[in-house]
Amino acid sequence: MLVAIFSLAIVFVAFVVTLSVYGDSWLVPWHDEVVIIRLAQNFAEGKGFRNDLIDDLLFGADEKTYWQMPLYPFALSLWGRIFGFDLNSVRAFSRIIGMFSLLLLVLLCRNLNLPFGAILLAVLWTASDLTFQFASNFARPDALTGCLLLLTAVLLSTRLHESVFGSALIGLVLALAVCNHPIALPCWLVGIAIIVKRSNWRNGLAFYFPIAIFFSLWLWYAVSGWEIFIAQMKAHFFHKQYSLTDILIFLLGSTTWGTEFYLGVPLNAMLWFVPVAITAYTALREKWLVPRWLFTFAFVLYVVAMAGAEAWYPSLFVPFGYLILASFVDHLLRKTDAKFGRLAVATLALLWWSYQFFVVTRHLSAIPKIRLQVSNFVSELESLLPPKAKILIGSFSPDPTFALMAKRPDIEVYALMPSRMLNANALKRLRNQLTHLLLLKEATVEPLLRGDEIKRWKFDFGGLSRDKKIEVVLLSAKEKAPQ
Repeated sequence: MLVAIFSLAIVFVAFVVTLSVYGDSWLVPWHDEVVIIRLAQNFAEGKGFRNDLIDDLLFGADEKTYWQMPLYPFALSLWGRIFGFDLNSVRAFSRIIGMFSLLLLVLLCRNLNLPFGAILLAVLWTASDLTFQFASNFARPDALTGCLLLLTAVLLSTRLHESVFGSALIGLVLALAVCNHPIALPCWLVGIAIIVKRSNWRNGLAFYFPIAIFFSLWLWYAVSGWEIFIAQMKAHFFHKQYSLTDILIFLLGSTTWGTEFYLGVPLNAMLWFVPVAITAYTALREKWLVPRWLFTFAFVLYVVAMAGAEAWYPSLFVPFGYLILASFVDHLLRKTDAKFGRLAVATLALLWWSYQFFVVTRHLSAIPKIRLQVSNFVSELESLLPPKAKILIGSFSPDPTFALMAKRPDIEVYALMPSRMLNANALKRLRNQLTHLLLLKEATVEPLLRGDEIKRWKFDFGGLSRDKKIEVVLLSAKEKAPQ
């Protein structure tokens, strides 16, 4: 027992230390931290659930926010009141959530009666997965959503569902997950089906009660600004339109590897379709590697995470996927009589972790370079901007918004994101008030986003991708008249 606790403790400590080294200098290819953190900060300061960084760009943003679910910004607002809203502080909140998720994974494995070796593999693989590390060191709702889904699975793995109170508690946890991100809604539907099947309709009603309260409150909030609600939700949902071919490719796992394919950031992610297919095949030929209710819950999560076509969604499935994979390794070890066969299976499992470790160390080795690049970039930008400048900052990483707001409070900052939701007419009106634009080079082809170039910077994504760089351009908002 002491050896098991010590081994898991080493994994937990290494996980937290790794994320702390990444800190606020890790150039992940996700850039929406700024609007989420600002939403939480405004709420904490009593300015309402609104975002002044996208005022005049998204309909109703200066009054109410509907396209972001409330739980994560509310939780982040409480954290920020105590520890501040700087980037490293809010990322520390996600690190704690990630560590708690690892603990829940251990509890779930124990409830499923997996041996210690399988538990250690599942936790070690999950902690070493860069997609999971991304989510656990980033100010987005994904880490908290994944944690709540793991907590749901832990509660379902007990006998808690047999009582009305226990069913209501499980329903509350899943309702909070939905309140944190709507991607959890299909899992909620699976959850109520599991409760009804394993107990009765009375417990199912108890499970339903918490989400009924949440949707009633959300509807009341929507009615208070119905026109804004409709406009923002239409902008949010209608920008994601994919063909059937696209969705099939997503379901095969391309979402997991999209970051590497398109941005050149090296990953160590598993092709998750493989363990899902292996589990289904083994269940048909031999037995279930994990309980059917858990596989159903995890499979639905796999489908929505992959079909969502966003690089951060697969992190929700990572702990479940490695639990399934560790269960398969344990199954092979039990099934194989020959000593050589068991050694071969164990060796393959450790080789996969060795690959994960190698890629993580590459990312860690790039941190000094990234930190220096970002520091120089921010310092130069601060010196180039005149007093009381009004600047529109595009969607890219590294985002200098936090540094500008902290060190140059005289500057008025607008965030050009989420870019696919912006109101074109609003952008036209704002354009005449701006003094500067800070954009990706690709964005400057738009007529509204042109100006005279002042300075240009180049960055490697993650400090590692040599072939795929981002170019950031600082422009004067006023174009020179043609000679």
